[in-house]
Amino acid sequence: MRLDSPGYPIHTEISYGALIIGGIVFGFGSDIIGRKLCFNSSLILCATFGMVTGGTSSYAMYCIFLFLSTACAGGNLAIDVSVFMEYLPSKYQYLNTAMAAWWGVGQTIANLLAWAFSSFFCSDPTNCTSKLNRGWRYCWYVNSAIVLIAGLVRLFVLNLDETPKFLVSVGRDEEAYESIMKISRKYNRPCSLTLEQLKECSEIKHEYYNYEKDGSSISVLWKVTKANVKILFSSKVVIRSTTLIFLSWLFIGIAYNTFYNFLYIYISKHGGNTGDSTYITYRNSSIANLVGIFGPILAGFLVMIPKLGRRGTMAVSALASMAILFGYTTVRTPAGDAGFSSATYFFVNVYYSVLYAYTPEVFPTRARTTGVGLALVACRVSGAFAPVVYWYGQQTGTSVPIWVCGAVIGCLSILAALMPFEPTKLRSV
Repeated sequence: MRLDSPGYPIHTEISYGALIIGGIVFGFGSDIIGRKLCFNSSLILCATFGMVTGGTSSYAMYCIFLFLSTACAGGNLAIDVSVFMEYLPSKYQYLNTAMAAWWGVGQTIANLLAWAFSSFFCSDPTNCTSKLNRGWRYCWYVNSAIVLIAGLVRLFVLNLDETPKFLVSVGRDEEAYESIMKISRKYNRPCSLTLEQLKECSEIKHEYYNYEKDGSSISVLWKVTKANVKILFSSKVVIRSTTLIFLSWLFIGIAYNTFYNFLYIYISKHGGNTGDSTYITYRNSSIANLVGIFGPILAGFLVMIPKLGRRGTMAVSALASMAILFGYTTVRTPAGDAGFSSATYFFVNVYYSVLYAYTPEVFPTRARTTGVGLALVACRVSGAFAPVVYWYGQQTGTSVPIWVCGAVIGCLSILAALMPFEPTKLRSV
């Protein structure tokens, strides 16, 4: 939804608030009670609340279930990349970056569904009864059904076990060993590791949660969460890494959301017309989302180039994104909008996919999803200020925000270059 849409401020702030809560609850919870329960429950709950959202009969109920569904979706974003990475062999870790291509697939499907159901939306705001405005409900139903099917497949067909890395990080060596042996038997890959050898490696000294021993009191959960957060700031080099990651998410959250939406106001004030018909809007959006699929695929190849790696790929893609976005300001036609929006999605998705994979790669297992959750919170908190910047721009008529935000996106390349860790071809701990 663009910034100049009537319902944008309310829906945006509700969504950002939900994403923040979801990242905290599921991100922190995944480091406390495990990846499996949080991952599966986030999918099932997201689909369930989404179905209910489509069937609500009042705006208040719609906002409530929109919040709940979005919170679960945000929670899944905080843990899915960690789950995938903790099962990947180190030589295939580049797939963690390429996995973000599914963002483009999902966005394209959602956009095409909205396009297909656009004939069921109200054309006259003064005569918009429920019977004449069923399109948004159909979108909620179908998208939620897709998530529900995926969740049920993960739950009953492709059963997700707890990751061995998490089990080891919380002192559950016996379960970790059995999980490794289960994988070994399933794929007929002999493993010489014994339980005694695993236990001899080291002993976990950080605070961790054990339900049978510790119970489920708020004080215990708070104590463990605080211990996990401390791990993210455990030394000077780790503090530097964590701070730069959080700043990167903070900057991209405010800069990209503000720039891309403020852009259309800037273009219209400078004599441009990017098309106001339903066909043009959905056509351009579908093309851009489709092209965006290939950004993470390219990123998956680039991160394996020794002279680039994760940090180099982020630096180059951030500069390319800045150049494309500044060039976007010259657009004055629907065709130009389609071309530049596609290029924008492509290069920004290159950066996003690497940052999204890099974040859990440099965090230790014990505090991995806590760190990812906090990074996403930084992104959502800053992104929630986009409507504020829009209001300021509307009141003053200034175009300063668009140039500042574009420059901030370019500054992400500097943050990438300053990051101390380069996990390319290394095994995440």
